[in-house]
Amino acid sequence: MRRILQTEGNPLFVFKLQRRSMCNFKSEKQKHDELVAHYDASFASITEEIDLIKEKFSIMLKKDDALKSIGMENTNELGVQMLKYNEKNALPANLTKEELTEMRWYQRFLSAYNNVDEYERYYENAFDYFPTHVLTAGEPDKFKMFRWGLVPFWQKDEAKAMKDRLNTVNCIHEEMWEKPSFRDAIKNGQRCLIPVTGFYEWRWLDEAGTIKIPYYITFRDQKVRSMAGLYSRWKNPQNGEYYYSYTLLTCPANTIMEYVHNAKKRMPVFIDKENEKAWLNRDLKKDDIMDLCKPYQDPSMRAYTISKMLTTRGINLNVPEVRAPFSYNDSIQQANEFLLRGDRKKAIAVFKESMNASADVSKVEDEKLKLAAAQGVKDELVMA
Repeated sequence: MRRILQTEGNPLFVFKLQRRSMCNFKSEKQKHDELVAHYDASFASITEEIDLIKEKFSIMLKKDDALKSIGMENTNELGVQMLKYNEKNALPANLTKEELTEMRWYQRFLSAYNNVDEYERYYENAFDYFPTHVLTAGEPDKFKMFRWGLVPFWQKDEAKAMKDRLNTVNCIHEEMWEKPSFRDAIKNGQRCLIPVTGFYEWRWLDEAGTIKIPYYITFRDQKVRSMAGLYSRWKNPQNGEYYYSYTLLTCPANTIMEYVHNAKKRMPVFIDKENEKAWLNRDLKKDDIMDLCKPYQDPSMRAYTISKMLTTRGINLNVPEVRAPFSYNDSIQQANEFLLRGDRKKAIAVFKESMNASADVSKVEDEKLKLAAAQGVKDELVMA
């Protein structure tokens, strides 16, 4: 499966969050029957929830003739039309900006379900809060739709709950027994499995993460793997509705991730297939839980550089091209040559053009810019 991520709203705010927590992007693409076979679990409850979202989307589409004529089944074409509506003075009179934002969310979510028997999410951003399927210790034989970013059950304020979930996308597994946001979930046996076939991470070329290169980390056999997580059920005190959410556990990096995630050297916790049922056993002891949270040493794991398409706004990111291989070494060499000739301006332009420069590269100190430009990167890494 392939999961990833992107959000509406202030991109600078999002980029700051991305620097604080690793693995904000996952990738997933798998046939339902393969998932059912792997986990011996049912998709029935997921189908029901998707149908409800489709019904809400269908009602809203009827408000605009252009969108209605395209039809709900053509999600990519709908996305193109909605992006046109985002242009200045292009919003139709019968749709508000808030309604268009809501419809765009529906469209992006449903774009993963164009095929009846396949879930196809190449790019899922933790800050989209898409419902995604997980397996829980509460009902290990049924896939459930939870949102990424855990809201603890004891949270009383809706606004604070929605804001704080930005900080609970990931959980350092060594701290889960003490951190207020996670300790109840782990003590109550609320563990979950998150099916994936890959995830995305950045290698920093400077210490602030201003100049960074995206990698896609996946597996040569393309079979599903299980990330480990914790989950929660929170009751909204304002409307009485339940909000189901999860956090992804992290552990120290293996040899591949030490190179890729060179800022913090962490990686998601993966659970081997032989231990998946044990992870969902609510009676599992603390020592056994901690023993399962180890760096993943799967020999089929690989990582390779991809283009900055991942962080390009205003385009459809739910496409296979988002994870296509891309080399940065020519650009890095070119930037270095400009610096050696004393042309800082052109060197900065090369960095901004070729890679994810999420901050103002022009503010990077000369020596640090030279260090970034003087280093090459490994286009592909494999487990030893």
